[in-house]
Amino acid sequence: MEKIICDTDVLIDYFDNSKPRHSSTVQIIDSVIGLDNVVISAITRMELIAGAENKMELRLLNKNIDRFNVLLINPAICSIALTLMENYRLSHKLDIPDALIAATTKYADFKLFTYNIKDYKFIDGLNLYKISH
Repeated sequence: MEKIICDTDVLIDYFDNSKPRHSSTVQIIDSVIGLDNVVISAITRMELIAGAENKMELRLLNKNIDRFNVLLINPAICSIALTLMENYRLSHKLDIPDALIAATTKYADFKLFTYNIKDYKFIDGLNLYKISH
């Protein structure tokens, strides 16, 4: 199986069993993609950390995220993100975190697994992971 970058929304659903998509997300990541094939952007890790409300939640989150490989931001990713912002900020309201996650995905030449298709579908050359039902 190829490597897949998971967007922040996917991991929120994966970790939170109160989310409606929790079970299907766990099944997709654990059984279809495979945990060893999931990579996350440093931005996704930061967004998840920002969502922790206390030190206990942060410890649990870090324990859970440590199972995933994190692709750190480098100059090439920054350059791609800058181009994406120039190309899509005004026309599609691309946000900085989404630009960095998309740039990380393009840089690594992986597919992006996201439930927020609208945030990324307009980006030329971005390969989105299609969920097979």
